Amino acid sequence: MSLVLSLVLLGLAIGQRTVWAPPDTIVSQLEESPDSQLLLISGETMNAHDGRQTVTITADGPINAVVGRDHDVLGWVGDAAHSVASIDDTQTMALEEQAGNEEPLPELAGGDLWIEEHLGEGEVRIPIDLPVGYSLLIAGEPGQAAPADVRVEWPFDAKTPLFGPLLTAGLVLLALALLLFLLALRRHRRSRGPQRRSHRELSRAERRALRREAREGLPRPQGAVAAGEARPALEPADAEGSDASPVDASDGTSVDGTDGSAPASTDEGIASAPDGAEQDRGRGRAERAAAPRRRRLGLVALPVIAVVGLTGCGPQYWPSAEPAATSDAAPQPTSLEETLPPVALTESQFTRVLESTREAVAEADEALDIERAADRLAGPALDARRTNYEVRSQNGELPALQGIPDGDVELLLPQQTEVWPRTVMAVVGWEDGAQAQSTLVFQQTDARADYRLVYQMTLASGVQLPAVASPTIGAASLPGDTPLLLHRPDEITSGYASVLLRGDESEYASWFQEEGDALREAVGRAAKDELVQRPEFELSLLEWGASDDEQAPLMLVTNEGGALLATSFTETQRATPREEGVEIEARDGAGILAGVEQSDTGIETTYQIQVLFAVPPAGAPEGTQIQVVGYSQSLLDAREVG
Repeated sequence: MSLVLSLVLLGLAIGQRTVWAPPDTIVSQLEESPDSQLLLISGETMNAHDGRQTVTITADGPINAVVGRDHDVLGWVGDAAHSVASIDDTQTMALEEQAGNEEPLPELAGGDLWIEEHLGEGEVRIPIDLPVGYSLLIAGEPGQAAPADVRVEWPFDAKTPLFGPLLTAGLVLLALALLLFLLALRRHRRSRGPQRRSHRELSRAERRALRREAREGLPRPQGAVAAGEARPALEPADAEGSDASPVDASDGTSVDGTDGSAPASTDEGIASAPDGAEQDRGRGRAERAAAPRRRRLGLVALPVIAVVGLTGCGPQYWPSAEPAATSDAAPQPTSLEETLPPVALTESQFTRVLESTREAVAEADEALDIERAADRLAGPALDARRTNYEVRSQNGELPALQGIPDGDVELLLPQQTEVWPRTVMAVVGWEDGAQAQSTLVFQQTDARADYRLVYQMTLASGVQLPAVASPTIGAASLPGDTPLLLHRPDEITSGYASVLLRGDESEYASWFQEEGDALREAVGRAAKDELVQRPEFELSLLEWGASDDEQAPLMLVTNEGGALLATSFTETQRATPREEGVEIEARDGAGILAGVEQSDTGIETTYQIQVLFAVPPAGAPEGTQIQVVGYSQSLLDAREVG
């Protein structure tokens, strides 16, 4: 009965893992076709079940799928009509249509916002572990609805809680059945009738009696020995190791004719068995005594091995209590990063932006193609290259502007924001360590636009940037009229331009630190006075003016509460003759832009100046000043006065 029950239980346990085993995956299929070109699957939907997800998208044409942070994806979607997928109670994917405009959408792939991009034709399979806070955005062909054949699979932790108990009970009953079988077999052997007794050693008296009988010519007993009697130790057929000869029973002589009496020995004339035979008999007795112990050990070892094997079974094979219900309350932030707005872009995203900018600018500089440069440049950076391309197209010997640094990113400071426009600052070095590092300031005007380089300034030698936050935390931006800085940002640009024109006579001179200011040394009031004294300008009148640039300053907060402020302005140099008949010479690029090489009315040349300031916070100690930490200057325009 125990054997039958054990086989039944073991069969049921095996069936739990084979015939009745649940599926390995959970599949949720989109049951209806989207009406709009965009299909959005949020991280909450993708995490409806535990485990790594696998998304399979099938369509007749091209398929675009991107992964991005929720606020980035929603920002890109904007007011466009789109479909939102969610998991309903039947584990199918239901759609909720979001109304919006039907304007043509730009290409989904290739944007700076995306963490991953998956492109294909016909079918795209995406293994992904999408966390909450990220979304998957799918688009089909332009002007057509998103693919309708979308399937999400999750690995299913197939729990078979009866497998462990059934297997354990089956093995225990199997061991019990084996034990009962061995006990029954032993009982049967003991009760099946007369059995041959095992040989035993003869006593000394018995050996003496046996010798007397042999001398007297009496026949030795044949056949079985009666109960309680001893069998002779040596028989003619079994005395291989004995020196005694067989004895003839009729006349008392040995078969070979010798006297039948046994030779004398140390054991009173009876030959003893050799030592080897005694050892063999000892080993036989030991083995017969050890056999039952081995059988008992096997009976104990079988269930022990089974239990040890069952301990390797995972918790999915045993019944367990239901997990406690979790609270629906929103999770509380546990770190500083969780309490702050997200950064504008991640380090991996910036790496792609920087590489794309390097490629675009290098190609544009080579071909003097301002349209190609506009793919990654904007504002003052684009204006400076437009002028450079114009003069170089007419004079190929004129130098090009500095390219995008080809070294490592030494510092990255993205803005903390979920809205647009967004700002990112970075300090990038050159592979040639002799070249000074450059500060690059990018801006993204809206979610569907690429990041474009607005400012590029060379860091001043010997100047230390203030401490800033890590790229994962980022920095906040401030409005132009903020009272949190030592001076208002919208006044700093014009104030510094005034200092370059008037020097210490400017009312803003006390705002800015003069020591270490290489830009003031190069084009400040002292440099201008020196230029006026040169012989070539003896008959010329030199005048300077400044005006703000159209590009608004961009700033990010530093750790001590100050800010890094990137700004630009234009400075105009006007050269006119002091006397009639004097001509003003326009050299190099200025002559090309003015259209003349010499003019008797004068030449007005406009330069663009980009500056990076380190602005102290409003509560800085008295006497703290704004410091210039980087700058650049380039020719912007020139014209003939008149």
